[in-house]
Amino acid sequence: MKYSRIFILACLPLIVVNLTAEIYELEWLATTAEILIYCLLLIGFYRRLEFYNLNISGFFSFSLLATTMFYFHEQRLIFFFAVFINMISYFFLMREALRYTQREAANKFMLLFFFVLIAVNIYFLFQHLQQLEIHITGMLEFGFYSVYYINLIVLGIVALIYYLNSFSRKSVFFISMVLSLIVADVLRDMAAFYLRDPSVIFIENVLRFASVILAFEFFATEEKKLRLINLV
Repeated sequence: MKYSRIFILACLPLIVVNLTAEIYELEWLATTAEILIYCLLLIGFYRRLEFYNLNISGFFSFSLLATTMFYFHEQRLIFFFAVFINMISYFFLMREALRYTQREAANKFMLLFFFVLIAVNIYFLFQHLQQLEIHITGMLEFGFYSVYYINLIVLGIVALIYYLNSFSRKSVFFISMVLSLIVADVLRDMAAFYLRDPSVIFIENVLRFASVILAFEFFATEEKKLRLINLV
């Protein structure tokens, strides 16, 4: 078993603690568990990560900062600032993915598939944003969430371009991580504004932690073309 896998398994009790804390609304405990998970994974992946890479350092630094700020999430201004910090961390993800993306001519079927996927994602995010608008009081707050979801759409587009262009194990980790992040962010806002249900909170947190683990795998994996048989 790889050294990093041991630390992923060590995170499981903390994930259970986080999920329990979220359900019982013990936000300080949930945030503490999330920070400890980051720390364990940083130790476990330390040998495989190149911290001199600006994208790696930037993403994990801003992600940890945003997570720490959720200790004070009840103050709306700090909550929005934490979400903004998260948005900045996504910039480093996109920057890293674009490093391995080369411009190539795609066939018509692939282009159609790409645009249909983008259109479907934009439609569902737009529907979600319309639901948020009903519960958001000010135009400034609505504008902030609009910019945030545009950022998520761009992240999703970059992930699809990278995956369809590269077709490597690294790109599989990346697109899986991005999809987990997007759905987790949507579920987070659903729970915060119009559907606070334990099942929504549970799925959101499971996807959130899956995206964190996939982020470590993405940054730790070398770019190498993958045969189709290795994906099955």
